[in-house]
Amino acid sequence: MNRMFAALTTFALAATPVYAPAFAKAPDQKPVSADSKAGKRALLDEDVVTVRNVSRAEIVNGLPLLDDDGRSVGTVQRLAGNDVIVSDGRTEYRVPFTQLYAFSKDGADRYATRTPKRKMKRVH
Repeated sequence: MNRMFAALTTFALAATPVYAPAFAKAPDQKPVSADSKAGKRALLDEDVVTVRNVSRAEIVNGLPLLDDDGRSVGTVQRLAGNDVIVSDGRTEYRVPFTQLYAFSKDGADRYATRTPKRKMKRVH
């Protein structure tokens, strides 16, 4: 039985194709810059979203905040040390500043958090 299992395992491993990682690139390929012809064409794709870190100066009272799925989390109430206090109109939540990011959509900056609302800590 053990020999049969070993033989089948060896056969299965030998028959399994090996693929290079998706992020591997050929040695002759160079990165594409955003201002190149290929980069500009790629950025016109409606599915391309540019994401960036935010500065503390951007996080102001009343700023709408989304989650990773684009749903509203609430609005910024204030900064509190390394946290941002966000309110959904009923409850205030504490979101670590490091979890915030901005992205462009429809020509405007949107602000979001990587922390899902269900995992946010309530302000007491």
